[in-house]
Amino acid sequence: MRTVAPSMSSFDLRSPVRGDAAAVATLVISHERSLYGESGYSLGDLEVEWEALDLDRDALVLLDGERVVAYGFLEDRGELWRIDAYVHPEERGRGLGTQLVAALEATATSRGARRIQNGVAEPDEAGHRLLAGLEYRPVRVFRELRIDLDEPPEPPEWPEGLLPDEFDAERDAAAFHAAQQEAFADHWEFRPLELARWRTVHVETAGFDPSLWRVVRAGDEVAAGAICEADRYGGGWISVLFTRRPWRSRGVGRALLRDALRKFGDRGEASVGLGVDAENTTGAFQLYESVGMRPVLGWVLHEKNVGG
Repeated sequence: MRTVAPSMSSFDLRSPVRGDAAAVATLVISHERSLYGESGYSLGDLEVEWEALDLDRDALVLLDGERVVAYGFLEDRGELWRIDAYVHPEERGRGLGTQLVAALEATATSRGARRIQNGVAEPDEAGHRLLAGLEYRPVRVFRELRIDLDEPPEPPEWPEGLLPDEFDAERDAAAFHAAQQEAFADHWEFRPLELARWRTVHVETAGFDPSLWRVVRAGDEVAAGAICEADRYGGGWISVLFTRRPWRSRGVGRALLRDALRKFGDRGEASVGLGVDAENTTGAFQLYESVGMRPVLGWVLHEKNVGG
């Protein structure tokens, strides 16, 4: 995005550079702590997120002098774009959120967005008011669930006829990707991800660890799978867990979940988390709660139409 002339205040608006990473991570941590009293976010989490971003095109920081006081980024999902934006809690009430959202909206609209969704933490009353004033309406709630591994997790029980296997990127990437895309087609606002981009996001990263993945096979088919990451958001992180429709309601999801918890427990992780659509129609939220996972934070997606 490069430098954009400020239009609403004296704050400088530009794309972030790698040297901003520590300041941006501190901003996000401060934002979460102001709302929840604590934060599992870290500089490492930001660096992983930035691996998947084109910082020059898809992210902005606002500066007061040399200090980073707000940060936001865009996700291109075709006609639908998503915004995540953060203002340092010490700087609220100065118009930063309004300026940042306006700049991100303008960029998304110029690149073909017809709808924009903007995420706000559930307790962030000022953020909800800001978006309501900009003609957004709340459309969905997502939550982060987490479990403390105080005791060894129960072992998985795999349904008859299904074989849990290790993930090999050369052998399994295409079939695993296709199975995940099919399973996720049931999800709200699902957007297919091409194999090349999927590999970039999940495989061709510094943190790729196939020992934390799981492939579940039914003969020659991939029936289910999971992608987990170590040291994310304050512990272990289950980023993907899916079961294809023909194998649902047989306990595969529970087995995958217990398998992931066992892997993290063996590594000494103190807790494990994941993100979930609170209105997921496959019963995922209820599954996670049934094994002891509990919500630790949540965010509301607000949406507005910007196309003709």
